[in-house]
Amino acid sequence: MSQPTTSTDLEIEVGYNQFYIYAVAPWDESPDGHNAVMDALNDAYASERYVGLSAGLIDVLTPAEWNFHTPMRVETWSTEPPADTEDWDHVVDADLDIPHGTLMFEGSGGRPPIPCEVPPGRYRARIAGRGYDLAKARTEGMDAYRLQLWPRNSAHPPTLKKRWTGWQPTSKR
Repeated sequence: MSQPTTSTDLEIEVGYNQFYIYAVAPWDESPDGHNAVMDALNDAYASERYVGLSAGLIDVLTPAEWNFHTPMRVETWSTEPPADTEDWDHVVDADLDIPHGTLMFEGSGGRPPIPCEVPPGRYRARIAGRGYDLAKARTEGMDAYRLQLWPRNSAHPPTLKKRWTGWQPTSKR
């Protein structure tokens, strides 16, 4: 069975039911005046992926309102990793460019970013979360995440691989 090239375990922070993943802070250079944070949040809901994208920012919505010690595993792979969606509650694939080799995780609401070093590159990213039912029941600290990265040659649209049954489609809100 294939294995990741690198893996790093860290704790990230969830705030206001979400956290951000980015390599270059999109709010540092917004010449067109767009608000990447709001655009990514709107994309998360409108697409019903509950993972939104805008200007290099990935916004991951979570059932937990707060968790300042959220487990996150970051893996790099030489090729697309084997699918294991049965082990996760929610899975989304998206493009992510990491030009300088530093990836940031940041809880919503102005939490300090938490860095993670990875090889620089243009990646396809698989964001997976689990423990959602317990987190939704307000059992703090029960959700966990994994980010798998593998090289890509071209752009691909975001893809919902598995939806957590607790997410309500927009039409039912």
